[in-house]
Amino acid sequence: MSKRISENLRIKRKYLVWLQDAKGLSPASIDKAAAAISAYEDYLGKADFRAFHSERARGFKRHLASQRHARTGAKLSSATVGSILRDVKAFFHWLADQPGYRSKISHADAEFLTPERKSEVARRLGLWKPHPSPADARHVVSGMPADTVIQRRDRALVAFLFLTASRESAAISLRLGHVDLRNACVQFDGRDVDTKFGKSFTTGFFPIGTEIEEIVRDWISELKAVHRFGDSDPLFPKTLVRVGPSGQFEVLGITRERWAGPSSAAQIFKRAFAAASLPPYSPHRVRDTIVELANEHCRTPEQIKAWSQNMAHDDVLTTLRSYGTVSSGRQLELLARFRQPDNDEGCDLIERD
Repeated sequence: MSKRISENLRIKRKYLVWLQDAKGLSPASIDKAAAAISAYEDYLGKADFRAFHSERARGFKRHLASQRHARTGAKLSSATVGSILRDVKAFFHWLADQPGYRSKISHADAEFLTPERKSEVARRLGLWKPHPSPADARHVVSGMPADTVIQRRDRALVAFLFLTASRESAAISLRLGHVDLRNACVQFDGRDVDTKFGKSFTTGFFPIGTEIEEIVRDWISELKAVHRFGDSDPLFPKTLVRVGPSGQFEVLGITRERWAGPSSAAQIFKRAFAAASLPPYSPHRVRDTIVELANEHCRTPEQIKAWSQNMAHDDVLTTLRSYGTVSSGRQLELLARFRQPDNDEGCDLIERD
């Protein structure tokens, strides 16, 4: 290994450790940063990081703009390009303060990695995202099969995501002891559960439907009564696959292990919607569904704040900006009502309970 490549690896490793221990970033965020830096290295043929300057930054931006997705063949989206540039820019800003690099790299040159303003505005724009309606959620969950333990687990998983608006990575890392059925809530303990930024919070069950809540309650009862699971066992255990009587690998039930990652949970969710002849939504769109549900229930500022906190948002604006965008059709419908004489739209916010 050449000295140049060795130096690059050393300083990159130091940066990734800094992201973990000083900035507290999650493994997924650190992996994304590492991939972005590697993309820059590949572009320059593993050139020494000390050779960075503004023209190389500009050339890298042009390079990314011309790249295509390895699987789809489509051009990289502006969001993907922007994400890579932000991660590489952050790296060189950090590098400009490190011994042996200060005299070679300037913060001003790192600024040339800033994504185009147009793409940044588009990234922050709260466009309406297609997502399942609360009625869609109830329809999909009620139609899922439940003949086998694997089918009941999958149905409970989809129901749980709508009941709590949790991210799939958090849901699959929960243990039975985190769920409090008596108080209809879940304790997302960031020390044990894979929550965003390692945050700890309590989420009460959302009023998505009694049938959805009962499916989750029945699943927990089955785990405890039939499979003898305890509080330390996973809420959504892995599938047990072993060589069966036929001599072939077969699904034989569930284990006491949790999934290694959220990809299986995401596939279960998408398949459930596809089976109901609906678009294969991402599990993250559940949070848009839950904000839409808030329109049916929230009438006061206190209620809106409570709903937002229940989604683990410290700021109500996070809920409204990220998930509360109104579809263009609904927007025009509401504006048409506002133009009608003697309308009383918009008064619900100050309506008393």
